[in-house]
Amino acid sequence: MYKRIKGKKFSRKTDQRRAFMKSLAVNLVMQEKIRTTKIRACQAASMVEKLITKAKKGDLASRRALVSVLNPAAAEKLVKSIAPRFKDRVGGYTRVIKIAPRFGDGAPMAMVELLDRPAEKTPAAPESGKKAEKKNKAEKPKKEKTAKPKKEEK
Repeated sequence: MYKRIKGKKFSRKTDQRRAFMKSLAVNLVMQEKIRTTKIRACQAASMVEKLITKAKKGDLASRRALVSVLNPAAAEKLVKSIAPRFKDRVGGYTRVIKIAPRFGDGAPMAMVELLDRPAEKTPAAPESGKKAEKKNKAEKPKKEKTAKPKKEEK
């Protein structure tokens, strides 16, 4: 009898596939935003959502279950900093955004990120007006003008 199998195989054997998904999940938890192929992104998002739901519980059994899947540092971050952000949310902790295809082989790419991330620090916008122009002129090295000898007329 045919039974539906949830998830993709990624052309890997079981142990390789588990290690691969574990590394994607650890990277997503630690960086809170990763860029990968669309299918991998959907699988990683699904896995991390289940892990966040376990982390929200916060008891010893759920912590041990997280450490069995993730490394201890990622499990600690998940329980202490990520799970409290989602205490009022029932589900939908991740967002998958489609981006431009990969240049080399044209594979569809996506970005997975955790919602409610702290704002990223962006560099300050350049100053506008005359001050910015003066600064730009001051930064450029000035060329020294050499006096050309004048031709004498006869």
